[in-house]
Amino acid sequence: MDLTEYVQRLLSRRSRDDEPLRIVQAGHPALRGPMREARGRLEPELLRALVQAMVVTMRDAPGVGLAAPQIGVPLRLFVAEDRIAAADRDPEDDLLERVPFSLRTVLDPSYRAVSSETVFAHEGCLSVDGLSSIVPRARRIAFRGSLLQEDGTLVEVDEEHSGWPARILQHETDHLDGILCHDLCVPRSLVDSRYAARWADLSEAIEGLGLSGPITQLAPGEVVLR
Repeated sequence: MDLTEYVQRLLSRRSRDDEPLRIVQAGHPALRGPMREARGRLEPELLRALVQAMVVTMRDAPGVGLAAPQIGVPLRLFVAEDRIAAADRDPEDDLLERVPFSLRTVLDPSYRAVSSETVFAHEGCLSVDGLSSIVPRARRIAFRGSLLQEDGTLVEVDEEHSGWPARILQHETDHLDGILCHDLCVPRSLVDSRYAARWADLSEAIEGLGLSGPITQLAPGEVVLR
């Protein structure tokens, strides 16, 4: 079956447009690749329908990003959005530079670190349901890709991001290289998500979970290693 037929069948399984797609879980071969370049692979109307279904699925989960391989589609494509409201913020969000991130659809992205600063933070993944780990990420990145606009046109971007938006973009782009966030985690930091709040303080996590490596160089109350 070619890619167009596969996507058409995937979307046809839904009984209504606001029904989410199934998110595949770790162990599914789609998560490990190989992925195809997304640009020009699908007719514009089908691509828009796929993206709309991905947005519905991301918001229903709920999550702040969803990559095409997470629904079994081997394309270098993801959607991302963080609609956090001021009332939902907590002190850790300030440490992680978490700010609202408007909806975007990205094709064929890449990134590179542009500073030596590393931020340690808990991450979860919609394809590893119920687990969380501490993942080191570059604080600031240069990001490139094609943004799909509402009218179906593509706009090339070459921009810098920092803090929480940079983490989202790294997480989702990694999916397109067959990498799950927990592949990159601090050893021994993987926990049931229900315990993530227990280890929100990284100093306590270092001691209580027996963590080792660069994370131990953090001063109390800090998440950025310079």
